[in-house]
Amino acid sequence: MRVLWLVWWLVLMLPASVAAQSSLPSGSEPVDLTAATVLLEDPGGNMTVQQVAAQADRFVAGKASPGFSTSAWWLHFRVRNTGAQAGTWWFDTANRTLQEADLYVPDGRGGYVHQSAGANRPFARRPLPTDYFVFPFTVGAGETADLYLRVRSTGFQGVMLQPMVWQPQAYQARQRSEQTQWVLYLGMALTLAAFNLMLWLYQREVDNLIYVLSLFAIVWTTSSAAGGYGSAFQMLWPESPLFEQSSAVLSVLFVCVLTPLFISRLLGLWKLIPRVSMVLWTFIVINCLTSITLAAMTIMKVPNAAAQMQTIYIIGGLLWQPIFPLLGYGIVLCALRGDRFARFMVVAYLPAIVASTYTSMQNVRGEPPSLVFIMWGAAFELLVMALALADRFNQERLQKMAAQEALVQTLRRSEQELEQKVTQRTLELNREQNRTKELLYNILPVELAEELSNTGQAQPARHESATVLFTDFAGFTAMAGTMPADRMIAELNEIFAAFDDIADECGVEKIKTIGDAYMAAAGLPKPCTDHAQRCVRAGLKMIAYIEQRNRKNPFKWTLRVGIHSGPVVAGVVGKRKYAFDIWGDTVNIASRMESSGEGMRVNVSAYTSDLAKDEFECEYRGKVAAKGKGEIDMYFINGMRDVTAN
Repeated sequence: MRVLWLVWWLVLMLPASVAAQSSLPSGSEPVDLTAATVLLEDPGGNMTVQQVAAQADRFVAGKASPGFSTSAWWLHFRVRNTGAQAGTWWFDTANRTLQEADLYVPDGRGGYVHQSAGANRPFARRPLPTDYFVFPFTVGAGETADLYLRVRSTGFQGVMLQPMVWQPQAYQARQRSEQTQWVLYLGMALTLAAFNLMLWLYQREVDNLIYVLSLFAIVWTTSSAAGGYGSAFQMLWPESPLFEQSSAVLSVLFVCVLTPLFISRLLGLWKLIPRVSMVLWTFIVINCLTSITLAAMTIMKVPNAAAQMQTIYIIGGLLWQPIFPLLGYGIVLCALRGDRFARFMVVAYLPAIVASTYTSMQNVRGEPPSLVFIMWGAAFELLVMALALADRFNQERLQKMAAQEALVQTLRRSEQELEQKVTQRTLELNREQNRTKELLYNILPVELAEELSNTGQAQPARHESATVLFTDFAGFTAMAGTMPADRMIAELNEIFAAFDDIADECGVEKIKTIGDAYMAAAGLPKPCTDHAQRCVRAGLKMIAYIEQRNRKNPFKWTLRVGIHSGPVVAGVVGKRKYAFDIWGDTVNIASRMESSGEGMRVNVSAYTSDLAKDEFECEYRGKVAAKGKGEIDMYFINGMRDVTAN
């Protein structure tokens, strides 16, 4: 009896160590080899196919997807050509992410034909130009072939396979269908992006811009995460395998940030559920750190880090799980409170939830996920969200129309009060005249403003001894090209406002600003004997202010200051917009002092140096070529002179 039980047990265990024979497909449907999978683990990854073939009794039945592992895995398949002619078939791994994938096919002479693929290689080095790792092989009429597939993950993703054998024409037809769907998906996404980008340019509403960025992040994720769906690697970056691998987490990083940001802004989740929002963004931040870490380790090719990367990837996957349920809680809560936009979101996410559930079930079964469902779920989500933005725009338009109607009614009621305000407006007009006079004092020197106010004109005057100061920012054109316009204006306004205070403090008259240049003068319209010292003092204070500002400001400015003394003509020009200005060769030379100077230094002419040398230390530079003026003696101001040293 014991012998019978032993024989029965051996019969049951035999399929676990010997590959089941599968017939090769003859039609358009593939043969799924998953159920016939037998595996052999190679922890060191050093075994040869001859060594593996010699240990056929060590193969055991198991899943075609060993999951997260740093070992190399050998899969053995026995296929038979039942046809009357030799044929060529395609062996499909259903995997896009493995760093090592090798197929060994008997060559009929006791050896093996070896084909190799992997995520570390450019797309052109694949055995076949397919999105998955696919290998062609040939089997003679009526013959049986033992195929050995070696796979290994040296990155953060596990080994997920669904081995199938296809007729080449059938596989190509399926690939064309998938590529067509993906291109249609991209076309729809680009159309929505272009439409909302135009809305953003028209309305300057930041939510439309965030939607466009979120849209691109979702499309990138659909095309890259878990190996991606579509032919992004083949069509967009075929020579960048490292970027293809890192995209799997980088794209998820942007989705993880932009989509919750878009929804949180529109629904006001920070105010509605502040504690839940805090937990949500904590998970998002930690998940971002894991994604950035994995991308960096992938790009830097950290050696022997597969185990650590896979651990980080699993942790990131666990941290990813609560993000969208928490976000969904906020959406449902807003929808129950009657928020129209939240109701759109509920509809938008239903297909995505169903698709995610289906792919999760595939992962549980150890199958590579079918991302086509996620792709079209994401497409539906993007479309509904675009409709939601359009509906929100329409609601805002209706609200504006209602507000305008209310304004019209208010104006009609106000007509009877206008007569009572005539006297009040007359008094206000007088006050405005006084303000205009004060403004004139801000635009022009006090002496000239009073002369202009009293006589209607200001006489020009020649000043035989004055000093002109010019400042300019080195590299301003390059910085302006990279800085947002509003930020650039704010920066200049803040700096020039400080320069105005310095000019008032030092007794210097501001003339004007020209782009990023600041022009001032001393010794006019009221003459003074220390005009050179005033300008030098102001220039040093301006540089000190910029140095102090650079220490705490992300934008670093480099200021050049140039000063020259000599005769000038000063006067007021303009009919409607008055402007006080100065002319003469002194102005031109002062400008050359600035352009010939160095960053964060005060550069002065010999004449100015003679006037200011008793108070300031002047460093002779020699004769320096100045545009249109030949060679001019120039000096750097090194600071105040130490009067106690004498």
